[in-house]
Amino acid sequence: MMKQFRKVQDSWLGKSVLILTALSFVSLFGISGYISEKVNNKPVIEVDDIVITHDEITGRFNQEQQKLKNIFGDHLEMNETNRLNLLADIVQRELTDAILKRTAEKHNVYISDALIRKIIFSQPEFMDANSRFSKEKMRRLLNDSGFTEQSYISALRQDVASLHLIKTPVSNLNIARAMLPYLEALENQRKVFKYIVIDPAALKTDRKISQEELEQYYQDFSAQFVEPEARDVSFIFLSVDDAAKKFTPDEEEINAYYQENINTFVIPESRRILQMVFENQEDAEKAAARLKAGEDFYKVAAETAGQSKADTELGFASKDMLIADMADAVFTLKEGEFAGPVKSEMGWHIMKVTGIKGKQETSLASARKQIIEAIKKDKAYEYAYETSAAIEDQIGGGASLEDIAKANDTVIHKVSGLKEDGSFKTATDKFRRLVGNNDFVDTAFSYNVNEVSQVFETDEGFVIARVDAVHEARPQELSEVRGEIEKMWAVNEKSAIAQEIINDVVHDLENGDKIDDVARRFSLKLNTSKPIKRGENFQALTTLQMSELFKEELNSPKVINLGEEQMIVVASKVINDKKKLTDEEAELLKRKAQFDLMRAAADQMTDSYGKDYNIEIDYKILGLAD
Repeated sequence: MMKQFRKVQDSWLGKSVLILTALSFVSLFGISGYISEKVNNKPVIEVDDIVITHDEITGRFNQEQQKLKNIFGDHLEMNETNRLNLLADIVQRELTDAILKRTAEKHNVYISDALIRKIIFSQPEFMDANSRFSKEKMRRLLNDSGFTEQSYISALRQDVASLHLIKTPVSNLNIARAMLPYLEALENQRKVFKYIVIDPAALKTDRKISQEELEQYYQDFSAQFVEPEARDVSFIFLSVDDAAKKFTPDEEEINAYYQENINTFVIPESRRILQMVFENQEDAEKAAARLKAGEDFYKVAAETAGQSKADTELGFASKDMLIADMADAVFTLKEGEFAGPVKSEMGWHIMKVTGIKGKQETSLASARKQIIEAIKKDKAYEYAYETSAAIEDQIGGGASLEDIAKANDTVIHKVSGLKEDGSFKTATDKFRRLVGNNDFVDTAFSYNVNEVSQVFETDEGFVIARVDAVHEARPQELSEVRGEIEKMWAVNEKSAIAQEIINDVVHDLENGDKIDDVARRFSLKLNTSKPIKRGENFQALTTLQMSELFKEELNSPKVINLGEEQMIVVASKVINDKKKLTDEEAELLKRKAQFDLMRAAADQMTDSYGKDYNIEIDYKILGLAD
C-alpha cells in the first residue's frame, strides 16, 4: 500500500527536528476560543482507528497549492498531471504520518509539553530585538504561513516522534570502505539509451464519431453535462490601497517604526558553520585531535559522530542563533578555524567556520519610502476594520446595499452568471480577479436572494455582497455539448491508437527485434541519448525513473509514463570507464550511497510499521484511481 505513492524523500530525513514549519500553542500557553470541528465526511485514509477524511485531504491540497502560488505566482502551471502528483504526495505524507502516529501510541512514545516548549522557545524566528521569545511575532509568522494554532502541537509531536521511530534507528547505517570499488565501478558506468516517444495528441484518427457513439457518450457522462447553478451578485468594494492614500505618517511615527522593526533593517554578522555533536567528551576530544592534524571536517564527522553532510551543515547563523556556550567562541574564529569541544545540554560540540557575512544595515534614510508605505498600509487596515465594524452595525439594523453605498460614498458593482468554480458571464474588468476569489464565491453561494452579506476580507480589500438572482442548475442538451463530446471521443480514440502502437512495439522488442528496425517499421522517430551516468537524466526523467532504467538489461524495453505522452526505452550500449576517483570524489560517493541506504531503510521501516495495522485508502474518491 505504501509503495503505490512512494516518492524520493530527499529532505525530511536529514533535517533537524528543531527546523519546523508548523506552530501552535493551544494546550501549552492557554490560548482559548479555538474549537476544532471534525468534518463528518467520507474517509480517504484509515489506519486502524485513525481516520483522514476527504475534506482534510482537500484542505491540505488547497493549502499546498496556495503556498506554490505564493512562490511561483503566474508561473505556476497546475495542470492535471501536476494536480494528481501533488495530491498523491499529500496522500503519501498523510498515510506515513498516520502510521507513525499509531506506532508512537503503540510503543508509548510520549513527547512532553516541556520538550515542546523548549523547541519552540529555541526558534530564532520567534525572537524579538532583545533575543527574547515573542508570542506576537510567533502568531504573525503563523498567520503568514497559513497555519492554524490547532495544527501545531500535533505536527510538532509528530516530528519528534518520527525522530525517535525513524531517523535515530537508521542514522548509524554506514557503507563499509570495502564497498568503495563497487561503488566506483557503478559511478564510472555510462549507458546509451534509445527511445521512442508516443504522443497521442499528435496521432490522427481515420474516422469520425458516429451518431450512436455520440448518444452513448451523452448518456454515459450525463452527470458531466450539467449547466451548474449560477448567481447574479451586486457588491461594494472598499479598497485598502485607496484608503492608504488618505494617510501621511509624521517623522515620529517613521522613527518609531524603524526602531520597532530594527531586525528587518539591521542584519547582524552571520557565519557558515559546520558542526559535529558527541554524547561524551572523550569522543569529542579524539575528533578535535584529528581536525588539528588537518583532516577533513566532513570525514571526521562521518567516521566519529556518524553524521551525514546534511547533518553536519548548519548553514549561515547569527550569534544569537547559537547555543550560548559556543556563540562567543565561534564568532572570534577566522574563516577555516574551529572551536570546541564545548558542552551543552545536547552534548559535546565542535564547530567550524567556513564562511563569513558581515553585518548588513539599511539606514533610516534608505528605508524611509518603504517605512512610509508600510505605515500607510497599517493605518489603512485600521481604517478599513473600523469602517467594516460600522457597516456591520448598518447591516444589523436592516440597511440595504444601496443605503450602505450611499453612507460610505461608494458605488455598487455587479457580476452576472457567477458559478462555484469562479467563472462568470460578465464583470467589470477591474474586478475580474476579485469575483473569482474563493472567499467571494463562497459568500455568493452562502446567502439567499436579496440578503446582504457580512463584510468579508479578500487580498484586494473588504467586500459586502448581495445575491440578486439564482439561476438553477439544468441538464444541457446534446446539441449544446456536442463539441465537448467530440473532443472527449477524439482524446480517447487517440489514446487507444497510441496504446495499440505501444503494445505492438513492445511485443516486437521482447521478441528480439532491434529498436531501430521497429521504429522504421512503424514510421516512428527514434531518439538516442548521450552516454548517461547514474544520477544524470534525459527527457526530464525523475531520479526514480532513471534508477529503474539502469536496472534493465540491454535491449530490454521499458515503458515510461510522461504524463500525456508515453516513452519506450531500451539501453542500447554500456560504457565502463576506467577513471580513478579522487579521495574527495570517493568520499562524496560514499556519503551519497550512505544517504540512499538510510532513506531506503527509513522507507522499509515505515512499511514494516504499517504491516501491523489495518490500512485502507480510497483512491477513487480523490481521482487517483479508476
